Amino acid sequence: MWHAKWSGAEGDSSGPDLSDNGVTMALIDSKRQRALVLSALFCAQGIPRGFMIVAMISYLTERGISDAQAGRLSAIILLPWALRIVWAPLLDAIVFRSMGRRRPWIIGAELMMAVSLLGLLTISDATRSLTLLSCLFFLHNCFAALQDVATEALAIDILPANELGTMNGFMIGAKVMGRGLGAAGLASIMKYSGLRAAIIVQFVVLVGIMLFPLLTLERPGEKRFPWSRGQAAVGGPRIEVLSLFAVLKDLYRAFWLRTTASLFLFGVAASIGEEIVDLITKPFYTKALGWTFVQYSSVAGLAVLFSISGSLAGGWAADRIGQRTTMTLGIGGYGLLAITFGTFTALWTQSWPVIGFLVLGPAASAFGGVAFFAMAMRVAWTRSAVSVFTTLITVAAFGHVIGDSLIGPLREGLGLSYGAMFVTGGVLMILPLPLLFAVTPEQVDKKKQAEKVAALA
Repeated sequence: MWHAKWSGAEGDSSGPDLSDNGVTMALIDSKRQRALVLSALFCAQGIPRGFMIVAMISYLTERGISDAQAGRLSAIILLPWALRIVWAPLLDAIVFRSMGRRRPWIIGAELMMAVSLLGLLTISDATRSLTLLSCLFFLHNCFAALQDVATEALAIDILPANELGTMNGFMIGAKVMGRGLGAAGLASIMKYSGLRAAIIVQFVVLVGIMLFPLLTLERPGEKRFPWSRGQAAVGGPRIEVLSLFAVLKDLYRAFWLRTTASLFLFGVAASIGEEIVDLITKPFYTKALGWTFVQYSSVAGLAVLFSISGSLAGGWAADRIGQRTTMTLGIGGYGLLAITFGTFTALWTQSWPVIGFLVLGPAASAFGGVAFFAMAMRVAWTRSAVSVFTTLITVAAFGHVIGDSLIGPLREGLGLSYGAMFVTGGVLMILPLPLLFAVTPEQVDKKKQAEKVAALA
């Protein structure tokens, strides 16, 4: 069990009840609290992401920025997510046990996410301030990436193995819901009340979500605040520092296995194709089809219902028909949908195919993406499991950055049409699927057992 590594079986807490007011609210003891807190934190990542990637970029493309500029801005937004691998070793190496292994990192990152949004209030004309806009988006997403890594680390610590698929479905579904709110909701606010109002709304929402980790403990007996009564619920020093060399050594051992290496390569290749499709969709709808940024953002936001359903269905399927099968159905299905949409251009003149593509594509992506997250948690091992998991997940962000960077060369260099771009992205999603045959979690289980026996010898 994942949480047994740190605190024993569910409901088995150690340490006295020394939390504030004698009331213990511990994630390790309650599946409902785990679902609520993890979902809220993932929603907090999704709201600004939907605002920046969907509402703002479609808003800017409608006002004349080029496809290449849109691609560069999107790449800058996503770059911190590709660099979040830098955060993971720090979380593995530095642990503040008395307040919980992950809560201090999560609370600090959430606070800085909210504060960094306030810098956007200094921008009066976004189309003429792309450099400043890019810098502020980059800064915010640095803290968002830290919050993401810390939340995923918390999930690895407290989730039992039989909850990985379902709980990842809740988490990804919450992030998708946040993106929908950030896309459709904030686009409407921008239209009727302006950019400043959209920023202030985001700030208030993020501060509100920060209350979830503030008011909830990881384990009974831990401190809620630095000045509260309490102590570490598991043994060890109040602050634990692990050698960075030890973390890097664990990473090397983990990725030497065929299973983790194959999942890594699959994540890179598939995410390149998915990002090409996702990004080219925005200028295609606003320029080729003549949609306004509010129309696009509204439909993309309404598609959140299908995406949430895809996330929940993917979590259910990952626990029942297997994570590899679920990934194949979801990611492969999205690839086939993109190829079909790009090939049969006559469909673009009808409303139901263009709306259907915006709705079904993200749903298929969410269905397969949940299984990828669950598989990454399943095969993350060694003492630095957080760094292993984050490396596997970060490859998707690297693939997205590469996909964004290819938009300019493919569109302006090679002169590919929108249809050819959809086909290219779809093919890149399908080609790496055979790599999943090399992903066998049982290999990781055998390796862990062998090392355990060797340590006891």
